[in-house]
Amino acid sequence: MPSVNLFDVLALSNQATDKKLQEIILKLDECSSNELNYVACALLKALEYDSQIIDGVHDKGIDVIGFKDNHREVAVQCKAWNPKKATERINVKDVQAFKGCVLSSNYQYGLFITTHYFSDPALKEEDDRLMLIDRKALYSLLNRYFPSIMADCYYRETLKTLSTCPKCNSGNLLKLYAKSKRVYYHWCENCDERIFNFKNKAAE
Repeated sequence: MPSVNLFDVLALSNQATDKKLQEIILKLDECSSNELNYVACALLKALEYDSQIIDGVHDKGIDVIGFKDNHREVAVQCKAWNPKKATERINVKDVQAFKGCVLSSNYQYGLFITTHYFSDPALKEEDDRLMLIDRKALYSLLNRYFPSIMADCYYRETLKTLSTCPKCNSGNLLKLYAKSKRVYYHWCENCDERIFNFKNKAAE
């Protein structure tokens, strides 16, 4: 039985990450259409496709195209709808229109990605050529193909009530006590900045 190097496993947490993708995932509910297109491209890349964003302007609602060996194989439509604000789910007419484009344009697959959900009639349109990826499925895919980014996003979610570091604008500030100086200070878990007499401007 092959041995497992614990340090190699733990080193996965230090792998370089796509900072833009990470920032989009952190605010996925509020992401723009262009940002969701970027997420779609990242997923296609993870699936070993080249990709191009066309944003639906000249290709009947298709936002992203996936290529293999310069052949168009995957058509993607993205709808960035905030489930905390949108009062409707993606309807069957939108799905049927996209499905028709996938078939008529001879794409091998169609992916309809949304940060919201599909109506029950829309879900019935899914088949071996069309995959409907709702909010839950999207998070599942991101967790599968970008585990380090998702782990970091979850980590930051657990600290979101803390103040953001004014130096790196990424880390969170923890209030600690310096015994030698007998004073409290704030320490950034991301950039190691130490701030004495910290004032939370957001709370003012």
